[in-house]
Amino acid sequence: MLGACKKQTQSIDLTFKLTYENEPLVMLNEYTFPTGETIKFTRFSFYVSDVNATTDGQSSEIEDVNFLNLTASHSTLDDAQLGYTYTLDEIPAGDIESIDLTLGVNPQFNQQVPSDFTGDHPLAKPGEYWIAWDSFIFFKIEGIVDLDGDGETETNVALHIGSDQAAREISISVTEENAVDITIDVMSIFNNGSTTFDLQNNPQIHSLSQIDLANFLMDNFSKAFL
Repeated sequence: MLGACKKQTQSIDLTFKLTYENEPLVMLNEYTFPTGETIKFTRFSFYVSDVNATTDGQSSEIEDVNFLNLTASHSTLDDAQLGYTYTLDEIPAGDIESIDLTLGVNPQFNQQVPSDFTGDHPLAKPGEYWIAWDSFIFFKIEGIVDLDGDGETETNVALHIGSDQAAREISISVTEENAVDITIDVMSIFNNGSTTFDLQNNPQIHSLSQIDLANFLMDNFSKAFL
């Protein structure tokens, strides 16, 4: 009887908090880009796939794919301080050591298109697919930037990243039971310490000819989780 009542699964909350220069990032607030331009962010979203939990040394798949949109959760300062909570259920009982996942859509799913999915499936989103790249859009940062220095944010920023080679694997260590706070340092996505993204000449990524820029941003994104 006691064995039958023992808890077999558990859940964990991953709470993502966007920051910029060590302060909570709030949509439509003004920030200074690493090269000096004034920028306002209006969107931050990304796919995750192959989400696994390592529990007592054993890895188990928890979700195959999901879509995380942090935009609304960072619309005010109060919301940004709370962050966006992504709950993973059905994790085997035991000590959770890490959550391992792919930033982006794995190649198996990325061969498909939104019409292959129905209802509220994370991949049934036409606006998150890029026909020209034959790929889902793994990661979006959007905003408005003042490129001419006149004090007005006039140029739309749309950095949309996809293609199989842009996917990145990350591991999130779990040090507290059933909850992890994860800071994403947005400035570090644009500046890796030695190179800064050229926003003046590339306020938008919409072409396969820009794959090197997309990979630069995804490399930095994968290292921005603190």
